[in-house]
Amino acid sequence: MENKFLAHIAEDGREQTVFEHLAGAASLSAEFSRPFGGEAQGLLAGTAHDIGKYSAAFQRRLTGDSRRVDHATAGAFECMGRGQPFAAFAVAGHHGGLPDGGGRGDGPEAATFWGRIKRAGRGGLEPYGAWAREVSLPGGQPPPFAKQNPGAGMFFIRMLYSCLVAADFLDTEAFMSGKPRGSCSGCWKKKAPSIRPL
Repeated sequence: MENKFLAHIAEDGREQTVFEHLAGAASLSAEFSRPFGGEAQGLLAGTAHDIGKYSAAFQRRLTGDSRRVDHATAGAFECMGRGQPFAAFAVAGHHGGLPDGGGRGDGPEAATFWGRIKRAGRGGLEPYGAWAREVSLPGGQPPPFAKQNPGAGMFFIRMLYSCLVAADFLDTEAFMSGKPRGSCSGCWKKKAPSIRPL
């Protein structure tokens, strides 16, 4: 029997696999990113964000091991390996906030984005390779505005990050509560009339 990799275990004992969580979060992240042209990057970030949970260390943590497991850097590292820095930054920060970028010269001990990527590249993460048997990371380019200048790129990362964090939270909340969450299609249109200038 093949190992089952879990993302969450509810108080009543229900289990959500990593694959199920990634599918739910990716769908929501893509949907939330669509209004600003970031759907492809939203799908990638949502799919990659928790692939580090495919490690034996994370599975032990779910069942009571108190040791901390860095699962976010794994997805960021995989995105960077595919030339997707926008999604990589969003994934790296999906639990602790967007990281300080640092610089390419940062060592693997640095807590910066580049330090974390370097640490992953040198084998400094718990092995998580089982993800590749269940998940395929989608491609896709960011919207053209994101590449206009550094400021636009940083703004896009923040928007993408917000969509990913919301998608991750909502999918987890729906599983933990046992109440499936419906689509959020048109959420902004429905709420837009209530937004008024001061």
